Amino acid sequence: MWNLLPSVQSLKLFDAVVRNRSMTRAAAEAGISQSAVSQSIRQLEEFVQAPLLDRASRPMALTEEGELLSRASIESLGRLSQVVEDLRRLGRGDGNTVTISCNLGFATYWLMPRLNYFSAAYPDIAVNVMAAYHGAAGLQSGSDIAIRYGDGSWPDGDWQLLFKETIVPICSPGYLERAGLISGAEQLSRQRLIHVTGTTPDWLGWEYYFKSLGHERLPVSGGLRFSNYVQAVQTALMGDGVMLGWRSVAGDLLKSQQLTIAYAAPIRLASGYYIRSVNRQEEGSCAGKFLGWLKQQTSQTPDF
Repeated sequence: MWNLLPSVQSLKLFDAVVRNRSMTRAAAEAGISQSAVSQSIRQLEEFVQAPLLDRASRPMALTEEGELLSRASIESLGRLSQVVEDLRRLGRGDGNTVTISCNLGFATYWLMPRLNYFSAAYPDIAVNVMAAYHGAAGLQSGSDIAIRYGDGSWPDGDWQLLFKETIVPICSPGYLERAGLISGAEQLSRQRLIHVTGTTPDWLGWEYYFKSLGHERLPVSGGLRFSNYVQAVQTALMGDGVMLGWRSVAGDLLKSQQLTIAYAAPIRLASGYYIRSVNRQEEGSCAGKFLGWLKQQTSQTPDF
């Protein structure tokens, strides 16, 4: 079995490239040279016998094979890291580990980029992230805190609101430059729209957006369709269309100017991200410290 698997280090660097959308930034994160990262990715591609990155796109994007490997490595290594940390915690006899479950988009674009700040403030506390590729995240076995999107009225516990969501059409600066100013909903509907399907039932798409603006009869059946939000974001970053940007995911990408607002008509939703913990966490506990930090971070999440 082991000879069929690539090294953990190569998967770690691959994950860094996926999250940073840049070999240069991945190298800086890992503390190695850019050429070392590039060589590791090429060795990984040779091992799986498939291209993982579309190097012709800017910013760098995943191929279909890369998407499959990224999803599998996040799910498998996330579970493995959780078990390892549980064993370490038992061996130390302490509880200096916090395990978080949330959806993949929130983990990739909101939580993971901020965890370095938590580690800097609390270097003795390890954080594990269990990312759900589909469906609503919950308190899985071994997790301390769950973060879930919706209206908060779930039957599996007491969920507390972190922040409400906002959606607005977004695209790459390059796409908007080619398309020109989008001045109305009808003109927006004629753009190459990026759809996300196969998510939770309460996920909102273009039909909801146009209906909220009073344009429910505008056609939105064309465009590109993806089964998860991470793929859609990558496509928007490549300049291939306009997608609905969610505050939790797109806020930082807009702030860094990797994406831009395509049509300045945001819809503020009644739903949002909610949090639930195993037990009521005391302020001085590891989970309690993470909860306090998390609430501070979400209060600073940029809105559109």
